[in-house]
Amino acid sequence: MNRYRALAWFVMAAVPALVRGQQAPLDLGRWHNFTDMKTVRAIASTTDSIWAATSGGLFLFNPSSGLYSKFTNSEGVSSNDLTAVTVDGTGKVWIGASDGSLDVYTPSGGTWTIVTAIQESDHVQKAIRSLLARGDSLFIGTDFGITVLQLSKREFKDTYANLGFGTFAGVNDIKVVNNRIWAATDLGVSSAPLGAPNLSAPTSWSAFTTASGLPSAVCSSIASFHDTILAGTSAGLAVLSGNAFSRVPAFSGAAVSDLLVRPNDIVVLTGDASSFTMTSYGGFNASPAIISTNSSMQASALVLQPQTSTVWVATLANGIARWIGSWEYKVPNCPRSSLFSSIVVDDRGILWAGSGISGRGQGFYRYDLSAPDSIRWRNYTMANTPLMKSDDYYKVSLGANGSVWVSSWGWGMVQVVNDSVKRHLDNSTTPALAGSVPQAPTYVVIGGVGVDSQGNTWIADRTAVDGNHVVELKSDNTAVYRTSPSDGKFTNIAVDRNDTKWFANSEPSDKPANGLFYFNESLTVKGTAANGGWGLMTSSDGLPSSIVLSLAVDLNGDVIVGTDLGIAIVSDPLNPIVSLLQRVPLRGQSIQAIAVDAVNNKWVGTKEGVIVVNPDATAVLGQYTVLSTGGKLVDDDIRSIAYDQKRGIMYFGTIKGLSSLEVASIQTSRSIASIEVGPNPFLVPSTTSLTIRGLSADASVKIITTSGALIAQFKAQGGGRAFWDGRDSEGRVVPSGVYFVVASSDTGDQAGTAKVAVVRR
Repeated sequence: MNRYRALAWFVMAAVPALVRGQQAPLDLGRWHNFTDMKTVRAIASTTDSIWAATSGGLFLFNPSSGLYSKFTNSEGVSSNDLTAVTVDGTGKVWIGASDGSLDVYTPSGGTWTIVTAIQESDHVQKAIRSLLARGDSLFIGTDFGITVLQLSKREFKDTYANLGFGTFAGVNDIKVVNNRIWAATDLGVSSAPLGAPNLSAPTSWSAFTTASGLPSAVCSSIASFHDTILAGTSAGLAVLSGNAFSRVPAFSGAAVSDLLVRPNDIVVLTGDASSFTMTSYGGFNASPAIISTNSSMQASALVLQPQTSTVWVATLANGIARWIGSWEYKVPNCPRSSLFSSIVVDDRGILWAGSGISGRGQGFYRYDLSAPDSIRWRNYTMANTPLMKSDDYYKVSLGANGSVWVSSWGWGMVQVVNDSVKRHLDNSTTPALAGSVPQAPTYVVIGGVGVDSQGNTWIADRTAVDGNHVVELKSDNTAVYRTSPSDGKFTNIAVDRNDTKWFANSEPSDKPANGLFYFNESLTVKGTAANGGWGLMTSSDGLPSSIVLSLAVDLNGDVIVGTDLGIAIVSDPLNPIVSLLQRVPLRGQSIQAIAVDAVNNKWVGTKEGVIVVNPDATAVLGQYTVLSTGGKLVDDDIRSIAYDQKRGIMYFGTIKGLSSLEVASIQTSRSIASIEVGPNPFLVPSTTSLTIRGLSADASVKIITTSGALIAQFKAQGGGRAFWDGRDSEGRVVPSGVYFVVASSDTGDQAGTAKVAVVRR
C-alpha cells in the first residue's frame, strides 16, 4: 500500500471542528475569519462560477449575479494560504495550500473533505503548486514531484519524485496530451507515457532543459496547441519540435506566467515585478498581438469562462480581473491586508484595525457587522485619504465622543469621526507632536491614546526628542505637554477610574525592560506627589517582568498588566505597590493582549493562542489554539484582542488575519425593539444556524410565514442570542421564501421583529 494511503482522507462532519479537536467549554458561538483575498495565486472556472485560491482563503465569484462566497479555515478550509485550485468532472472543487494540505469542496452539499497525507508526509517542502483533474485521477504537482490520487477509491496511487532530472523538481503545471503526461518544473520540462509500467522510475521520463532549447530551466506552464507542445519559462516561450524546443523570438526574455489555449490561439501571460501583459499567439509562424497590458500590478494565472470568450486573470493585488476595453476587477469585500497589529471596537460595535510598520503597513481598516456584506470592510489608505501621508498605520485607540485615533510609525496620527478622517497631527500641526528621532524632527511615532473621565485625550508621543512624552489634548484643541522620568518608549495607554494613566513599554518586536510607568496629575496615587504625579513599577515591586506588553482596566476598576512572563492585577490603583499580585495560571506566558468580557473574565492573547481566565485570574476557563479549534483560530500568535459588548463577539488580531468568536458571556439587551439576524439570505439546509441577536435574556422567538403561519418557536439560548436551523417544528427544512422572526419577552412588554430570506438549495 502506498505510504500516503492510510492517512489520505478525513471527512468534515456537520460541525467541522469536531473532526480535529473539541472547542473549550466557553465556545457557544461561531468562529469567523477575515483575511485579505486580493492576492490570487490560482484560478479555475465552471459554467457560471470563477474560483480563486488566494493568500487569504478561497472565494467564489458568480459573473451573472455578481455575488461572492468566501471560504477560510473558519468555514472548513485547512489552510488560508492557498496555492492551487481546480474543478473535477463531478463539480467538486479541489484546493491545495502551501503547507501541503489538500481539500475538496462539494458545492451541492456545502461539505468539505480534508486530505492530509501530503501535509503529514516527511518532506520538508511540500507545497501544492498545481492540480489537474482528469477522469478518475487527480494529478497533484508539489514541491517534490507529482502525486496521483484515484478519486473513485479515495486513495493515492503513486508518487513520481524523480522526473528524469536526477533530483526532486517542483512541479508548476501538469497537462495530459495524447495519453502522455507533461510537467513544467523548476528544472525544465518532463514527459512520460501514462501507460508506462513504472512512472516512479526516472528512466520512464524524458527531461528537457536549457540544453534541449528551453530559454530557462524554470518552467511555469505547459500547453498543447494544435498538437504542438509549448512551454512558458521565466525567460521566454518555447515550442517543441521533434526532440528539442525552439524559442519563440517574440517572447524572448519575457517571464511567462501562464498559457491559456483557445480554439484559434493561445493567450500568453507575461509580466515583471510591477505589470503584466496578455498576448494572443496563433502559432510559430504567426505574429503575436497584445490584448492588453496592465502596468499597476502582477498576475499569476489565466482561465477561460466556459461558453463565453471572457478571459479572467488572477492578479496579485486586486483579485480577479477581465479586460472589457478597460480593466474590471472583482474581489470580495475584505480588509486590505491580513495584518492586524491592533484592534478596538467602538461604541457602535464597529471594529477598527491597524496594519503594520516598516513598509508592511497597508493603512487601516474598519469592519461594520451591521452593514451589508458587500460594504462591511472599508480600507483607509494614503491613496484614497492623502491626509494620512503614509500607509504605516499600526495602532488604533478609542477617542472622545465616539472618535477613533490611529497612530502611524513616523507620520503622526489621524483622528476619525463618523468614518471620515477629520484631521492629522504631526510636528507641523497645531497642536504639534514632537519628532521621535533627533536627526529627523518630522519623524513622529505615536504609541497610543487614552481618554480620561473629563473627555481629555492623552497621547503617548513615543521617545519625543523634547522630552514631552505625553500630550494632553483638551476639547478646545489646546495641548498640555508632560515630561516623563523615562526615555518615553511608551507603546500604549490605559486610563483607570481615578484618571491615572498607565503606560505599556514593549511590543512583540521590541521589548525594553523599562517597567510600568503611571501618571496622575492630581497626585492622588500613593507615592507620586514627590515625583510630579509619576510612579514606576518593576519586577522588584512584584511584576512578573519589567517588560510590559499589554494593559486593560476591568469592570471592577482593577488594572490588568500583561508582561512577557505572566499577568499581574493592580487591585487598588490608588496604592499600586502593595496591591500588586502575580497570577499563577498565566505564569511564564507572554501576554501580548488583554480584553475583559461582560462578566469580567479576562481574555489573554499569547504567542501560543488565547487563554481565558476568571475575574481574578486564578483559574483557566478555556484555551483556544489553531489545533484545538480545528483551524478556526487563524493563528496562535495573538497580537490584539477586542470585545463587542453589544453583540458578544470577541475579536483576535494576528499577522495572518482576524478571527472572531461569539461568546456566551455578553451584555443582553434591555429592549428588543430592534433585533438582528444573519446570515441573510439564509441558505438551507445548512451546517450553521441563523443567529438572532439583540434579545432580552428571557426572550421567546417565533418563525412566521408572510401569511401568518407559525413555523417554529423556541427560547433564546442565552447571552442575548437565539439560533434557528432552518427547519419547522416537525424537523423539516422549510421552503424558500421570506419569513418573519418575532421575538418577545416573557412578560410581553418587549417585542421585536426582523425579516429573513430563506433560500433552499
